[in-house]
Amino acid sequence: MPLGKGGNVTSVDAATMTVKTDFEDYKAAVANIVPPQQAAAITVRAGVADRTGWCPIEPVGFESSLQPGIHVLGDAALMGAMPKAAHAAAEQGKVCAAAVVAKLRERAPEEPALENICYSLAAPDWGFVEINKYRPEKGLLTALPGVTNTSPLGAKPAVRAEEASEDEAWFRTLTGELFG
Repeated sequence: MPLGKGGNVTSVDAATMTVKTDFEDYKAAVANIVPPQQAAAITVRAGVADRTGWCPIEPVGFESSLQPGIHVLGDAALMGAMPKAAHAAAEQGKVCAAAVVAKLRERAPEEPALENICYSLAAPDWGFVEINKYRPEKGLLTALPGVTNTSPLGAKPAVRAEEASEDEAWFRTLTGELFG
């Protein structure tokens, strides 16, 4: 039961598979407990999180709308349509770094063209992909209309295997960029 309908989970007993809520205890065969989502506590202490629990940013350089000089990206940032995903965060990191460099040089950062690639593996040789592009608009990142590229429905196994291979190559490239 969602939180909005009284589903506030007060405790979970894994040994007995019991989920306790404000109103009732539930015995579960399988339970997926998702805690309330918000930015980390450090963002509140730094003054960059608002009442929503997220950090509003300006979408050109990811600078906090609440605390100038502090840049926020990835899961903590409130940025509109761009998802909270690994590829999105990596793209945002590059744009943020360029914006910081521009600011240090006393120049305006360039308006970014951001892309998110979301790969999903259903099996080692069965993949799916969706690619979206984003741009700053009205203080948020907005998905560009008509540029979504999604795996075709009913694709042949060879296409799914190719997309699975692309996923593995993407993962190697991203982890190589991030961790050397």
